[in-house]
Amino acid sequence: MRIVKLDQTRGIVKAIVRSYDDLVILSYIIEKGDKILAYSRRKIKMGESQEIKLVKIGLDVEDTALTEMALGISGRIISSSEESVPLHKYHTIYLRPKNGFVLRKERLMAFQAHLLLKSQERSPKIFICVYEEGYAIFYKITNYSLKRLYELKENVSGKRFKNETRSKFLERLVNDIIVQYNKSAWSLVIVAGKAMENEELKKTALKNLKINYETVSYADTGLKELVEKDKISSLLKNTKIATQRTLIRDYIKAISDGNQSYVYGLQKIKEKIADFRPEEALLSKEFVLSNKQIVEVLDSAGTNIIFFDEKDESLDLLNGFGGAILKLS
Repeated sequence: MRIVKLDQTRGIVKAIVRSYDDLVILSYIIEKGDKILAYSRRKIKMGESQEIKLVKIGLDVEDTALTEMALGISGRIISSSEESVPLHKYHTIYLRPKNGFVLRKERLMAFQAHLLLKSQERSPKIFICVYEEGYAIFYKITNYSLKRLYELKENVSGKRFKNETRSKFLERLVNDIIVQYNKSAWSLVIVAGKAMENEELKKTALKNLKINYETVSYADTGLKELVEKDKISSLLKNTKIATQRTLIRDYIKAISDGNQSYVYGLQKIKEKIADFRPEEALLSKEFVLSNKQIVEVLDSAGTNIIFFDEKDESLDLLNGFGGAILKLS
């Protein structure tokens, strides 16, 4: 995100969205009761007809919804650059990459300001293809999201890529990898399959491309196998996805070992934050939205608040503990 102005004391944020990751961050920051100003498309009556115009609209935020394409921000109109737009009507602004906005909050918490400042750092973009005979899955990983792009399937028979059906699958796989390779400026490209099939791929049109080849057993479990490899973990260590998986694994181990410094469960958390200073907190978005008072207490105490992404399996593990685990000092 390009931050133009950030005034934590007055709760003012002026910025330009640069990526989908920025929208994920904003979904944790923009809340009911905030005021936002941004350009939005609106039907304007022009005589007997209507015209869709780009209008600068201010909203009193009531709700937000993150999709794969945009962050929808809904609420009542409180200002407009077009006189014909009636105030107090319900409207939705859709923020997308390259959109600018001005946000005003009654309170911009420290962890929210930290998220905004961190968003100025460029997020890595990683492409992963995991495959087996006749089946491949393509993924895109950024700092805040893991997206399953699509699957490739082909009925094959015989040994490796030596007959017609296997050659056809190999050709389709190579072509798709090349298309995805050229589609974006990837920070890292990983192709993972059985060792012998990888050797076959290295002799194709992929041979001159900068690709990291790794061995996995099956396509379905390939991503999990990759993340657990020391080499890949080190390559992915700067992504939030990898950090989340490491943290939840360490927290669950500490809990299973009976470490009393790790607390979960809403009632237990309420009791502990009254008497102890939490050092760190793993929180789901759902927990944050439902327990704002607890989040404000954690923020005021200087707790290192870490959000878990909605699309990663580590979130499922965290939700198994009620969406929140605290680590006490």
